[in-house]
Amino acid sequence: MNTSENIVPASQMFAWEMAHASPVNGANGRCRTPFGIFSKETAYIGTLIETVSSGDKIVSLRMSDPTGICVVNIDPRAEQLFEIAKELDIPSFVYVYGTIRTRMSGKAPAAEISATVIKPVSRNARNSWILETAKDAAGRLSRGEEEEREEYRSHLINAVSSAKPAEKKQVISDEEVLSIIESLYEGKRAQRDKVLEAMQERGMTKQQAVETIARLMEEGECYAPKPDFIKLA
Repeated sequence: MNTSENIVPASQMFAWEMAHASPVNGANGRCRTPFGIFSKETAYIGTLIETVSSGDKIVSLRMSDPTGICVVNIDPRAEQLFEIAKELDIPSFVYVYGTIRTRMSGKAPAAEISATVIKPVSRNARNSWILETAKDAAGRLSRGEEEEREEYRSHLINAVSSAKPAEKKQVISDEEVLSIIESLYEGKRAQRDKVLEAMQERGMTKQQAVETIARLMEEGECYAPKPDFIKLA
C-alpha cells in the first residue's frame, strides 16, 4: 500500500472476489474465495456512491471499484466513524480498513466489510491500490475454475485500465457515453464490445474507450452485470 498516506497494510481484494467469499470453518474469521484464503481483516479503496442511514446516523456505505459493488458497514456506536462518514463527498475515493463479515445473499454467501477505519484518499492512492490488488489477484488466478478465471481476468483488465492515464483528451463527453450504452440495450443491458465499437466510431481510440468505461464503472455510473455486458447504474 501507499504508506505515505498512513494506510494500514492488510490483505486486499476487489469487490468481485469479495462477493464470491465464504467463511473458512475454524479459521478464526478468515474467508475463502475461488482464488485463495484471506485474513479476516482487509484494506479496500473504492468510490463512494451511496450512504445508507438509520435514523440520523449513517450505518453503511455503498462503494464501487471497477469489478463491482462493496458494502461497508458502520457500527452506530462508532461516533468517530459516523462523523467521518457524514463529511464524505459522493462520489469520492475512500479508504476502508476493517473486518470481513460473511452473510447469505440469496442462496449464496457474500462478504461485507465492518469498518474500523474510514478516510478519504486521493486518486493516486486509489490507483496504487488497484494496481497492487490486480497484481496480487493475477498471481492467484490459476487456483480457480476456468469460467471464474476468465470472468475475473476480464474484470482485472478493466481495473488496471482505469488506473492508468488516458492516451489523450477525451473526445466525447461522459453523458454521450452513457447515452450510447443506453441506446445499445438488448433487454436490460448492452454488449460491451458494441459499446466500445460505437465509441470508436465517435472518435475515440479503443484504449480511450476501454479506460472511459472502466472509469465510469469506478464512479458508479455503470457496472458489469455479467462479463462482456454493461448496464447503467
